[in-house]
Amino acid sequence: MANERVTSVGGYFLRLLGGVLVILGLLGIFSSLPEGNLVGLILAVVFVAGGVVMLKRSGGADRARGATDTPPGTR
Repeated sequence: MANERVTSVGGYFLRLLGGVLVILGLLGIFSSLPEGNLVGLILAVVFVAGGVVMLKRSGGADRARGATDTPPGTR
């Protein structure tokens, strides 16, 4: 079983890599659109999708959402 430090480092790495992939994908989309490069567009969409999956898997949204939610049964 992994301790919390290992899981948080892995989460940060996934966030960093996911963010870089999304940025590279968006840059690829904007650079391939004027040229009409279909292969570049497909590759850029794959980068963006992969980055979004990595950001989702990093668990950042779950941690942030859990910090603001109230415990069950309270209002």
